[in-house]
Amino acid sequence: MSKLAPEHIAKAKSIVRAEWTEMAGTEPTVSEGPVQPKGVQARAVFVLTFQKSIPLPDGGHLARTVRVTMSQEGEVLKLSSSK
Repeated sequence: MSKLAPEHIAKAKSIVRAEWTEMAGTEPTVSEGPVQPKGVQARAVFVLTFQKSIPLPDGGHLARTVRVTMSQEGEVLKLSSSK
């Protein structure tokens, strides 16, 4: 099983913090995704999942989930967020 380098995790945290400021301070869970083919050589991908409960003005809460799909080399392949 491969492991994602700490500098790549820091890069993902920076991207999430810049795009979704309310997610600042959230630590991701890292899981290895399915191997993605790239030409002839396959490469490992990782999914970093950030989750946080955001308080709303009316007193409720919004469960926000942000996922960053990243290659082992640190290339961001996909960003997705819950509403």
